[in-house]
Amino acid sequence: MKKRRSDKISILIVPEDNAEPYSFRLKKSLVKGLYAVGLLLLVHIFVGAFFYWKYAELFWRHEVLLASNTQLREDNKRVIALADQFYALERDYQKVRHLLGVEQGDELGDSGVAFGANPVFDVIVPAVQADRAPSASVFKESRGYLLTPKESRLHNYAENMPTLLPVRGVLTQDFQKSGWFGPRRHTGIDIVAKKGTVVHAAGSGTIIFANWTYDLGNLVIVNHGNGLFSYYGHNQRILKPEKGIVKKGEPIALLGTSGKSSGPHLHFEIRKDGEPVDPKLYIVAFSATVKGN
Repeated sequence: MKKRRSDKISILIVPEDNAEPYSFRLKKSLVKGLYAVGLLLLVHIFVGAFFYWKYAELFWRHEVLLASNTQLREDNKRVIALADQFYALERDYQKVRHLLGVEQGDELGDSGVAFGANPVFDVIVPAVQADRAPSASVFKESRGYLLTPKESRLHNYAENMPTLLPVRGVLTQDFQKSGWFGPRRHTGIDIVAKKGTVVHAAGSGTIIFANWTYDLGNLVIVNHGNGLFSYYGHNQRILKPEKGIVKKGEPIALLGTSGKSSGPHLHFEIRKDGEPVDPKLYIVAFSATVKGN
């Protein structure tokens, strides 16, 4: 006859001192229940740790988004301030036309501003080109031309337009458009000057890039609004931070030879709606006489 198996488990506890050992008995069903509860607690600990980690990660992302939102609000304030400058520029539109001696066209609205156009660009650029000397072809044929800043009322009335020569120096390479079989494209002009010479902003605007690039080294890009940007490359040192507002003539960098450069010079570009344009269309220093000087 087989011996009946007990449904209880005896647990013996032996103290380390000389005290008498004692024991107690538990039902196997209770032990199994405690074992199941222990497994559930262990699973809860692991699952809880995972969710707590995910919560910490989401909390950190939330803090980053809050910081980004705060930065965007500050950037928005700067954009609004820049827009106010453009509105002030439009208010001075009629005064600029009067100083330049340009008659008002029929295409203008009641406010005197052409819709979808840049009024200051439409007035200033033709006026500067009309009195330019020497011509653009002379510059392309003759290197080593000394460029010096020129005083003009256009600098004041067209605050955001890049009309100011960024650095005094020698023009060594001119703007060149590439054709199918033409010369290699050069999207700006190169001005040679002493290393460490202060580079000035050609016009007021917002610095949207101030960092190192492979080709142009330490590069500064200024947004003047209306799709107009100016580029300042190969700098030895950048003086202004990104996302900062800069005024015309304010120092933004020190001339150098960083990036792919054969010597100390400033590579200066002007881009309109993403396309490079000849800086001589804007920089007053290229014109012999400018009305309103």
